[in-house]
Amino acid sequence: MDSTKFDVVTIGGGPGATPAAEYLARRGKRVAVVEQGPGLGGTCLFEGCIPSKIYLETARRIRDIHEDVRFGLPDAHFGQVALASLTERKQKILRQRTGEAKKTFAALGIAVLHGQADFLDPHRVIVQSDEAPDRVLTADYIIASPGSKPRPLHVPEADDASLWTNAHALKLDAIPSSLCIVGGGYIGVELATLYHTLGTHVHILESAPRLLISEDPAIAAYLENAWRTERDPVTVETGVRITRIDTTGHGRWAVGYNHPQRGFSRLVVDRVLVAIGREPNTQHLSWDKAGITLGPRGEVPVNRYQQTVMPHIYAPGDVNGQVMLAHAATRQSQIAAQHILKIPEFPEAMTVPHVIFSFPEISAVGADTRDLPDHPDWRVTVWPYGNSAKPLIVGDGGGFAQIIWSAATHEVKGCQIIGQGAGELIDEITYVITHNDTLESLVAAIHPHPTLSEVVGELGASALAQAEAERPGASRKEIGTD
Repeated sequence: MDSTKFDVVTIGGGPGATPAAEYLARRGKRVAVVEQGPGLGGTCLFEGCIPSKIYLETARRIRDIHEDVRFGLPDAHFGQVALASLTERKQKILRQRTGEAKKTFAALGIAVLHGQADFLDPHRVIVQSDEAPDRVLTADYIIASPGSKPRPLHVPEADDASLWTNAHALKLDAIPSSLCIVGGGYIGVELATLYHTLGTHVHILESAPRLLISEDPAIAAYLENAWRTERDPVTVETGVRITRIDTTGHGRWAVGYNHPQRGFSRLVVDRVLVAIGREPNTQHLSWDKAGITLGPRGEVPVNRYQQTVMPHIYAPGDVNGQVMLAHAATRQSQIAAQHILKIPEFPEAMTVPHVIFSFPEISAVGADTRDLPDHPDWRVTVWPYGNSAKPLIVGDGGGFAQIIWSAATHEVKGCQIIGQGAGELIDEITYVITHNDTLESLVAAIHPHPTLSEVVGELGASALAQAEAERPGASRKEIGTD
């Protein structure tokens, strides 16, 4: 065995590890990255964020063609998707991303080892590969970020290899005529959006009482209603329990499920996609040899610096089970690197926005209306997209944005947006919340006209007017209503 000493070794080459590796290498640390997959980038690049958004961009353009008649283009027509060309476009983007990362790492002197890593003890990692002899790496610090995996569905036949996960669905080697998606969270919603636009009849089965249970109720209700009113709607059933999934003998699948009011139903489809969430990918590592005990969900417990109980071992990203999003993993990775270098300033808490790339698009950050009962001085203000110019111009006047704010301090606590450009619009609110800023700061910023960003500015102005109206002794003249 070849033993090599490094300052830092990362287990994993995704967004929980590579930002730290690059940060530390730029500051003189000797770094090795161990990656089991086809290249640097992790699940996000190969099986998640990037492939899904590449395909969803094509889906968006298909929808635009269908809607062109509203824009004075009655002869616009969509034929069919050239799957081979679309797949090649995806592969080209992935090659570009991995190639750039490989080039950067080489320039920084970061060693990249391909293989399966495991702990030998708190300071040593063994790397095993079919392509090379085993290697043992010794490190002062270890960043363990093996990511997450799809959560399995524990019903008869549900572990069959023919059932789709998000990784299978994103191969896009064929478009099924019908698809049952088990799970109505953000993954299920995005893949329902994709396949529905490509012409598949989509049926979502969700065990929770509503779609997108982690989102604000008004946002979820708006999306479900938007789907319901389409010419060929996405069918959504909530509050159901899957009892069996098996084959019909004709290359199709039968999904049996119970509904509290309607009883037992059986749905026959071409494909079944299981999308009930993700869980930390911890089962292949000998955490006990490193002195680490996993939490009840198989997660690695960490503090706000991403340290485990072993102070020299960090676990940023999905593996700690806190916020399973690539951009959260990136920030956690940077925090771990800063802590290793003893950089003194660290955030008390991360403000993490998220985006669901459905049609219509959804974004959110911070508190939502479910938090209002616990905070009597918090308020919610809603701004319809149709009250701003640019949404009407682009043909999306039905969306809305809502902001949660403190009547006592005017601090912004949260925001939810559904409509075109929602993923870009949430940035400004995230910045304001991160810096504990107020409604006044939103109003003070000038938003160019006509742009979608005006939705944020006008939302802030509406909330500030509401705040002024609630101020004791405020007159109608003072708040500009006469």
